[in-house]
Amino acid sequence: MLLSILMPVALGFTELPQQRLAQGSCAAFLWTRTEAPVRIAMIDESALTLRLARGKRILDIARTGPGTYAGHGMTVKLNLEFVERQGLSDGALIESGVMRFDIAGQDSVSIPVGGIRACR
Repeated sequence: MLLSILMPVALGFTELPQQRLAQGSCAAFLWTRTEAPVRIAMIDESALTLRLARGKRILDIARTGPGTYAGHGMTVKLNLEFVERQGLSDGALIESGVMRFDIAGQDSVSIPVGGIRACR
């Protein structure tokens, strides 16, 4: 558990600031599955990008295939389990998932994530 808390920080990733969705768009927001969850990423379904914060920089990484994003010297692979819940309209919960980082010159790291998919 401690490793999953420290790894995003050790790789230089910081909490993604609050994001606004454009009207008519959908996105998935991912948090680390830790005691104190950290908003780690946003998947923009319209732009087909994964948004992360690394240090003070916001990075948009292009989708290269289903669940795979590459750019800025890294590849990120996502395996997410979406669950629709009664009372949640225009969205779904991400009950469980894994986010794997393959960064050039570093070891691959996987972290557990959860979140929500929402549309505006």
